[in-house]
Amino acid sequence: MSFDYCSTSEEEGYLDISLLTYLTKILCSSSGYTKIANEVLLCLFLTASAKCYNLKVFSDKPELINTEDKHLGQNFSIDNSYNWLSGFTDAEGFFYIVYTGQICAFKFQINLHKDDINVLYFIQKLLGFGEVRSFDNYASFTVTRLKDIAKIIDIFNRYPLQSTKWLNFQDFAKAYKLYTNHPKNPELIKEILTIKNGMNQKRSDYTMPKDKEINITPYWLLGFIEGEGCFSINRQNKFRLDFSLSQSIVDLKLMQSIKTYLENLLGTNGSYDNAIGIFVTEFTNLKHKASVRIETTRVEYLFNIFIPFLDKLTWHTKKQLDFQDWKNIFNLKQQGHQFTPEGLELIEKILSQMNKNRLSTSGKPSVDRTHLLFEVEQLLNRPSNFELKDGKKWIISLNKYYHSSRKNICVFIKSEDGTNIHKFDSLADCAKFLNVDPTTVSKRITKNIHFLLDNKRVYIKKEVK
Repeated sequence: MSFDYCSTSEEEGYLDISLLTYLTKILCSSSGYTKIANEVLLCLFLTASAKCYNLKVFSDKPELINTEDKHLGQNFSIDNSYNWLSGFTDAEGFFYIVYTGQICAFKFQINLHKDDINVLYFIQKLLGFGEVRSFDNYASFTVTRLKDIAKIIDIFNRYPLQSTKWLNFQDFAKAYKLYTNHPKNPELIKEILTIKNGMNQKRSDYTMPKDKEINITPYWLLGFIEGEGCFSINRQNKFRLDFSLSQSIVDLKLMQSIKTYLENLLGTNGSYDNAIGIFVTEFTNLKHKASVRIETTRVEYLFNIFIPFLDKLTWHTKKQLDFQDWKNIFNLKQQGHQFTPEGLELIEKILSQMNKNRLSTSGKPSVDRTHLLFEVEQLLNRPSNFELKDGKKWIISLNKYYHSSRKNICVFIKSEDGTNIHKFDSLADCAKFLNVDPTTVSKRITKNIHFLLDNKRVYIKKEVK
């Protein structure tokens, strides 16, 4: 166990090291006290003796952190928390090398909107070191002390990053090792500056080593989603729910791995192939790399797999509120309340404070969340606005049958003479039947491309009803 002291002002201060050494020897040699009791007594004594100082106690090894600390969240697990941190760092973290002309400084930093400052305090509590600062519209968590940078490197060696940010981390760790293990001479500084000038925005080579495996875990993915995920509602498409993740094209392999992981979660049993779409967007501006997005809107997958998966995990950022609101709209829609005046009004109220509208800097009027959740609960406790008539879904408030956007589209596989061979309710269902990607089905429709099915030439046609 080690001790670190920093003043309550922005400048760091230190107690006389001789006093610290003297007190440590006295307490640790005292009979009748355990090692832990000695450390607690030392903390109390030093805090009382130096009121101008904040005492921070941290473990030299991450696994020694108290795993029952309620401030680290319910069901706290050291592995889960460090996996979460790894995923969150892949989304939001940065590794910097700063050269002042005399010395090299190493910095690990996470910047967030000021509304999420508690997340940074959580990370600080988890690690036992680092500094949290608040600015006008954002807050930052920063690690700069060389001894703490060594611990950061140790953590991410044991809980590896999965994106191409891993390359920046490797360069960062290599430069740190050179700087701390060799004499400071011009040749060393030149080598470190060469590494620095190939990192972050100056990086041109994103080739990952062949032996670098992508390992997605539930909490790594949660951390990544809390940093990069988007829970959105499409008003123009009957309040369709949409979950998406976007990254630069340099992380295409990672996004493909996440897609595969999500489509094979517990309970999928091979029934949700292509439930997650993957899309690449090219930019006309050559300065911007192409981006890749994975996305799902499939109701059955969201209801049976995705929402239950996320519900079991412990969140840390305000994005949990967006997920909860998104899920509440999903539940309201499942009962057909979007077709009632009060349900429509409630959904609009939820949307008015989701995502960026939730931020204190958005300028949007705040919503009493406690009352909002009460209204949601009250409406969900009412009878459903749907009932079955003749095997079809009936909207009670509108006195008519329900037709989803998916059911309004029919996809046919037709023979050359126009005979219908197979009928599907969506492109995805047709693609699953043919064992091809939905984009292939779409291309065959738009370009009227024929293909062989059971040794017969066939076409795919789409009809909107």
